[in-house]
Amino acid sequence: MSDQSRWLEALEPDQFVAATETPLPRRKLSRGVLVLLIALRIYVFITAPIVVYAFVRALLTP
Repeated sequence: MSDQSRWLEALEPDQFVAATETPLPRRKLSRGVLVLLIALRIYVFITAPIVVYAFVRALLTP
């Protein structure tokens, strides 16, 4: 069990809610990670229609 989970278990319910509802700042991503995420998004947009087409075609063929 990690130290953080032990600390969170020691809190009272109101303290736990307050600790978990504090917003965290956005993480700064490097250029390489951003390029990877954009490439992943393009891949999903290309493959999703292909998968849907294959699924519908498999349903319609006897």
